[in-house]
Amino acid sequence: MIFYFSGTGNTRWVAQFLAQELNDRLLFIPDEIGGDMHYKLKEGERLGFVFPCYAWGVPPFLERFIEQVQIENVDYLYFVATCGDDTGMTAEIFCADVAKKGWTCTLGYAVQMPESYVCLPGFDVDPKEKEQMKLTNAVSRMNQIIDDVIDGRGGFDTIPGGFVWVKSRIVRPFFNRFLINAKYFKTNGACVGCGSCVQACPYQNIRLNDHNLPEWGSTCVQCMRCYHQCPTRAIEWGLFTKNKGQYLFRQ
Repeated sequence: MIFYFSGTGNTRWVAQFLAQELNDRLLFIPDEIGGDMHYKLKEGERLGFVFPCYAWGVPPFLERFIEQVQIENVDYLYFVATCGDDTGMTAEIFCADVAKKGWTCTLGYAVQMPESYVCLPGFDVDPKEKEQMKLTNAVSRMNQIIDDVIDGRGGFDTIPGGFVWVKSRIVRPFFNRFLINAKYFKTNGACVGCGSCVQACPYQNIRLNDHNLPEWGSTCVQCMRCYHQCPTRAIEWGLFTKNKGQYLFRQ
């Protein structure tokens, strides 16, 4: 069983790769929230979580899901985190989160994928050459992960990078508290009211108002799918996304 979340498609590709090669069930987390959220693993069935790294850690919405979900017969647990560059203390944070459930994480990996975070200065999508290089390297990385999961191996290979404590223990709490919301989303004059953003939002957090312009609600998880999918580049976030690129994973 594999639980996953994806905004721009990077993590969906990783999760689908795993599910296909491991012949496992694949569950999209937003579809599961609000349901029974009680699962029972078959004998020998593995449990995986696949998610994008948020501010050098586990996304807050995934931490809430882990708190709420009930899963029986957890034996072999692993995670795969996607990232643009590095993951900080994501492994330590995830292991602590699942330990509160009485679970032990055996294996953890990070997979570098094309950058999609654009909301702050210094962050933008990758040049096409770097994007393609990451996608090429990701395939061999995924094959390595598949082998380790099938063999039931343990260990962590998560690309922590530098200044991990500062990133994960100082920057991350600030990011989670103040920057994961929809209050800074806005549209410019290019919006044509097509509703692409409404359809794109995995948490159904966007609607078109009486003027046929998008309005964001209170359940935004900052996946940036609406920004990257907008066909007229009409969606902006704060002061720092103007003239930045768009990225969606293309199979």
